[in-house]
Amino acid sequence: MDQELERYAARLRELPFIKDVRILLQPNQAQDHGVDATLILTTPDGDHEFLVEVKRTHLTYANADFLLAMWRNIQHANLRTENQTPLHLNRPRWMLFAPYVPQKIGQHLAAEGANYIDLEGNCRLRLGDRYIAAIEGRRPERKELEGRGLRAAGHQILFAILAKPDLLDEGVVRIGDLAGVGKTTAADTLEKLEREGFLTTIKNRRRLVKPGALLDRWLVGYANVVRPRLLIGRYRTQDKDPEALEQRIEGVLGSDPEWAWGGGAAAMRLTQHYRGEATTLHVGRLHPDLPRQLRAQRDADGPLVLLEVPGRLAFDGVLPRTVHPLLIYTELLATGNERAREAALELRQRYLGELA
Repeated sequence: MDQELERYAARLRELPFIKDVRILLQPNQAQDHGVDATLILTTPDGDHEFLVEVKRTHLTYANADFLLAMWRNIQHANLRTENQTPLHLNRPRWMLFAPYVPQKIGQHLAAEGANYIDLEGNCRLRLGDRYIAAIEGRRPERKELEGRGLRAAGHQILFAILAKPDLLDEGVVRIGDLAGVGKTTAADTLEKLEREGFLTTIKNRRRLVKPGALLDRWLVGYANVVRPRLLIGRYRTQDKDPEALEQRIEGVLGSDPEWAWGGGAAAMRLTQHYRGEATTLHVGRLHPDLPRQLRAQRDADGPLVLLEVPGRLAFDGVLPRTVHPLLIYTELLATGNERAREAALELRQRYLGELA
């Protein structure tokens, strides 16, 4: 068994009703569903089989919601069979392995009926009505929560290669330029990612190996490292509604090439699903008198959010005056509520499918 998977198996063996744990790395059923393995749990009343999804980074609402949606879609597909037999017999059961599942996200998964276990022993496992385990509140050491040491500039490289994977063919100078960092930082970051297995080099050409895992790492880094550096401030204006504010911003910034909508303002333009009360505006460089021109006053809870961008690629949106879908998605998850996360999931499915 893979050494990492054995750590999860060991945690499962700690549960009093688990007599044996087997993990099959390349079973046919798991291959059919595009997941990582099949888990067989032996209890006093027999074997119970699960498909397993393994996350390599700490769990966020983003990847939790994405996995829940994926599992629902596969289960619904199984329900649409020609013979209306007891279809619950054909529905795959799922288990999530993740290094750490924060308590609130664990409760969110449990509310959706998901099974999971992390390396601290936090879990939610239900085998019918007879065997149930629910453990939460165990936390890893602080050093494990802090990530693997990428600074803000390194995370900007992550954004660049996730937003445009073909950029890996263009060399470190070009990557650094579009990410807004120096070529030395670009080269060092790419080498680090390759050592950690996120990239591979074949015939002198780099390629993403684990785009989904790298996306998870970017999301955590954006919230903890990148966004605090990009945030210019929050403001409140006298505009009666978001539409009036947007019109006034467009009048002030005009044809300047370095501004675009982000967050809910951009998501509404792309999906027509959700906007929210906040108006997120990304700028390449802050116009010193922009708040004055907008008659905006600093307010920690104000609806106008001014942010810089993690590199020039951020302005490569699919619609005019919207930032790249990856940045819209990221900002929705970093600051949004449940409806914002739903909008983010729709955005990911439409525009970021290659990062699954």
